[in-house]
Amino acid sequence: MPGRPRRLPDDIAELIAREHGVVTLAVARAAGVDPRRLRRLCAAGLLTLLMPGCFAMATSAAVDEWDEFRLGARAFAGYCGPSSFLSGWSAAVTWRLPTIGRPPSRHSAVRQVGAGHSVRNTPFGELRAVVLAPRHSCRFAGVRVVSRAWTVADLARAGPILPALVAADAAAAAGVDLRGAIEHMEHWPGVRRARWVAAYADPMAESPLETLGRFACLQFDLPLPVCNAWVGADGPEYRVDGLWPHHRAAFEADGALKYDNRPDASRIVARQGEREWRLRRIGLDVVRFGWDFAWRNRAELAGRFAALLRDNARHERPIRWWKHVPGVGAVEPEPADWPSPVRSGVVLPAGWDR
Repeated sequence: MPGRPRRLPDDIAELIAREHGVVTLAVARAAGVDPRRLRRLCAAGLLTLLMPGCFAMATSAAVDEWDEFRLGARAFAGYCGPSSFLSGWSAAVTWRLPTIGRPPSRHSAVRQVGAGHSVRNTPFGELRAVVLAPRHSCRFAGVRVVSRAWTVADLARAGPILPALVAADAAAAAGVDLRGAIEHMEHWPGVRRARWVAAYADPMAESPLETLGRFACLQFDLPLPVCNAWVGADGPEYRVDGLWPHHRAAFEADGALKYDNRPDASRIVARQGEREWRLRRIGLDVVRFGWDFAWRNRAELAGRFAALLRDNARHERPIRWWKHVPGVGAVEPEPADWPSPVRSGVVLPAGWDR
């Protein structure tokens, strides 16, 4: 009998890499790999059986829970078969849309009505039969998945609004027509939530933390800022994460990755200090915040925003600013680009946090 393998054979490692981290028995057979080899490698602790017939590399290092969920989504696609399309958060992680919070405990997929039972509950997730528009039936990174527009609509319909808005901002920045999928969901539960997210997604937001800052204004009825606007004394000099031009105020979202475990952290802090000095010299009042405030204590963050805007409500003239256009840079804003200096009056959908 062959000895117990001590390392993953190169051909198996290459196959798993080619399949984006998960290999199924069907793919292994097509590649000429005896399925018994995969089972022996699994018994040796070199592979992990994610779901029946779906294998991934075993790792002893701590794995990010969303990365683990992404591998599970690929396995669920293989488990459900070729007529299924990943949906919900299983689709979101496949498209690499940004995620916040904890991943769900179960995966989700859809298939066309007529391809089987209307709902099939499995030990790993739910497979639901729907009328899926052809242009929203995609293949990405080797698996079948609903479109990004359909994905965002699913997230908004069936879960908390804020994580869906984070994903929607990223999808909108990639040029996705978020309303394109909603027209096929006219009578679906939660479609109003999907419309809300499509209406308030901002393609100019460049990180989940920026989205959370803007959401604090939506949640607590504050004037909405311009995302990633250019400001400067004589021309566009710096981009700020959120700008209230009428109040001459801005917010800066400080992600910990700017500083954590970086040998140049001191230089980053020095540049930030110089940047803030310059912003204040051109008459801009700035508030900074990090993840803890934006995610866990938005009431306090909104209170700081409100105090900043209240203290700067006396300005008669707005600050000079420029709109950022990806691939172009700073351009003069059109009248429609200017935000209102008064409260937004936005009403969040009922049950937005559930």
